[in-house]
Amino acid sequence: MTTWDNKSLTTAVQTLQSEVKKKSDNIIRKDNKILLIQVNARNRFIINEITPPLTDVEDDIKFLALKSDINWSSIKGSENILLTQDSSGDLVIDVSIDAFKDTEMYFKNGQIGVGRYPLHDYKVDVAVPVNTRMTAMHIGDGKFGFSLGNATDTGFLPQIIGIGSNETDAGLYFLGKTVLDTPSNIPLIIFDGRNINNDPLINRPIMGISSGSYTDYKFLIDHRGNVKITGDITILDSSHNEQSIRNEIEDLKRRLIALEKIK
Repeated sequence: MTTWDNKSLTTAVQTLQSEVKKKSDNIIRKDNKILLIQVNARNRFIINEITPPLTDVEDDIKFLALKSDINWSSIKGSENILLTQDSSGDLVIDVSIDAFKDTEMYFKNGQIGVGRYPLHDYKVDVAVPVNTRMTAMHIGDGKFGFSLGNATDTGFLPQIIGIGSNETDAGLYFLGKTVLDTPSNIPLIIFDGRNINNDPLINRPIMGISSGSYTDYKFLIDHRGNVKITGDITILDSSHNEQSIRNEIEDLKRRLIALEKIK
């Protein structure tokens, strides 16, 4: 009796692949031997050898021996991959693995859910309860990185946090790129505030910028487009009727100097 361990089984399969000269979807033929390979609805991989009843065939090549020449046992190294023999004598490799069993991970139709089965058409759905302040996702080393989550324990406030490792560099960096820089009236980066029906806001500001405060804004844009800035404003240059205001001021200075010389 021949005992087939993992290494021997792998070698046998590789030999089968190298010996194949003609094949269709599920039938491999070699020297009048027919080898059927099938994957059924139970995710079981079955290899079965059939020898046609021909009297003039020299039986000098044997792909897989059945029953008496195989010691049927589980493949070592995994409880989820089993090598067994069914009632008809077929070699059955069971690879029906449930990788998410007994975890908080759920898989459905190409979607992944964390904490629940994925909702809607979300490819990745992470369950974050309302009234629970928590980080739902972190990309980084545990301290520095990029995080998403709920910022309050009284409702739900979506929050994005970036913490950089260099104290003299940015902590969060938004970047928009263009390929050809083709002329356009649309800005490359857009911040859009609107209501749930995709209508413009009419009762509250669109955007505010603060530092260490949720209500004290250094820069505020209301729904009409008016801008409120707390602090001094330094303008290096601006334009009026497509003309540089700085250039116009410098031109006026030169004219005043010329008039004073005339006096």
